[in-house]
This record gives sequence, C-alpha cells and structure tokens, in this order.
Amino acid sequence: MKPRIVVAGVVNIAASCLVPAFPVPLISSRRLPNGLHVQVSGSGYNVATTAASLGSEVEFATYVGTDLLGLAVAQGLRDQGLYGPGVQVCAEQPMAMVLFDEAGTRSSTSDLQDTPRLSYPAEVFAGLLGARCDLAVLCNIAFTKPLVPIAVERRVPFITDLHVVDTVDSRYNREWMAAAHVLVCSHESLPVEPLAWVEEMWKAHRTPVVIVGCGADGAVVGVREQRRVWQVAPVTPRGVRYQSGAGDTLVGSFAHHYSSSGDAVAAVRAAVLSAGWAVGAEPGSVQAPDAVVQEELVAMVGLPAVRRLR
Repeated sequence: MKPRIVVAGVVNIAASCLVPAFPVPLISSRRLPNGLHVQVSGSGYNVATTAASLGSEVEFATYVGTDLLGLAVAQGLRDQGLYGPGVQVCAEQPMAMVLFDEAGTRSSTSDLQDTPRLSYPAEVFAGLLGARCDLAVLCNIAFTKPLVPIAVERRVPFITDLHVVDTVDSRYNREWMAAAHVLVCSHESLPVEPLAWVEEMWKAHRTPVVIVGCGADGAVVGVREQRRVWQVAPVTPRGVRYQSGAGDTLVGSFAHHYSSSGDAVAAVRAAVLSAGWAVGAEPGSVQAPDAVVQEELVAMVGLPAVRRLR
C-alpha cells in the first residue's frame, strides 16, 4: 500500500538568475542566454512533489493566487496531480528570487504576500487527513499553526522543517516544536554543534526524531527512543549545480521513506541521496528523483555511509 501523506505549505513562482560571483557586481545591463529560469516552487510544493515522485499518495494544502502568477501555479499543480480539495484561493501568489553562481552557492529572497495572515479552513485540513493518513508535513508557514491541534487530535504524526533556527525555545516555531514527531532544521545558525542540538531538542520537547541538514557534511539524525545519534555522509552523484530546494527534497524524500519503513536512519540515508542528486540539476529542471531514478542511484552508488555519534 502506498504511503498516504498530507503536506501543508507554500507554493510560489520562483525566478532564478546566474550571477558571476558573490558579492554580486553591479552590471547595468547584460544578456544571459539560458541564465534565467522561472518555475513553480516553494517549500510545500517541493516537499509534496518529491514525496509524490517517489510513490507516495499526496494531498496538498496550500494557497493559489487569483492573479496571473496564480494561473501559472494552478496549471503547475494540475500537471503534478496536486490540484485537489486542499487548494485554497488567495489574492496574490507568493514569489521568490534566487541568485546563484557556478559553484552552486545561492542567495534567495521571498515575498509570501498575505499567506502568513490567512486562516486555512480547519474542516478542509481534517478532510484531507481522512480515515487514513500515515504522515503529515506541516511547513512552518503561519497558516499551518492552527492545523497542529488537528493532527495531534487525529494522532497523525507530522514533520516540520524549521529551516534556519537558533534556539530550542523559538517563539515563532513553538507550536510546531512542541508537537512534531520529526523536526528538521539547517545547521547554519545553530548555537551548538548538531549532536548537542539533538540532545537539547530531546530535553526541551521530547521530539522523537530530530534531523539537522549539514550541507556539504550530509545530515545528522537522532532517534530519542534509542538515545542514539548518527551522522549520514554527503553524496552528490551529479556534482553541485543548484542548491535551492535541496532541503525540501530531503524532507519530502524522508517523509516517503519513513512512512514506508518506519526506520528513521534508513529514511535519512535515502533522503540525503535524493537531495544530493537534486543539487546536480539545472535550474528550471525537475529536481526530485522519481522512484526509478532513486532505485538506480541506490544500485549505482549505494546509500550514504552512516556512523554513530552517540
């Protein structure tokens, strides 16, 4: 039986532009053949498409604008089979701009429009959970905060990616932190090393599974029930071209594999492989591997190495 996953989060229109270097030099005008790309993106969309590509049955709770960009997003969701009863309407579509260089370094800017202030219908989300939902992913956009109690009441475990966070008592992220079964974050702004962060999250929130994305160093995963922490080595089968969205790919792949196996460490290893493949994609192309590609990657390079930290 396919895993059934409900994802709640943002979809946007993202434009990406190749730059010669960071800091970006001032160039008043230039032509850049094949250097500009526009695509449907956003953390919720990336997670949902990744899980669906790998074989999960996915329902998507999000907002689509009534403006011109919203029309493009709606078509993109239909193309991916994600335009369903969870899609709600907002006035203006969220947008993002990503600058990136030849080495894959990127700088992104987003405009969420009014989506953080919207109130997602509780009855719609409850309907998406339905009679069977193996796992939910509640992205840390404000409109999913009121959905946390619904997932808890239904006893549906959920994942939240906190992205960049610097304290275990984050005021903004408190609701997700207190109830999530899996919490993911970046290592970028952590006040301590990833191992210590995992232990602090166990102490503060009793989080069953904590994952820290460590970029070029792979990922760290801690399973509270076993009181064990592992380092998963990085792997980039196609090299590094474009890193934007790689963290979302990791979360979507983890959601699929964790729902399938219940093994957090194995799921993180598969997710690191998915994300490592994704960063080798050209901007504007499909980033998430599908089930066939993932299987071929495992056969060719194997799952990333793992070692105990604790």
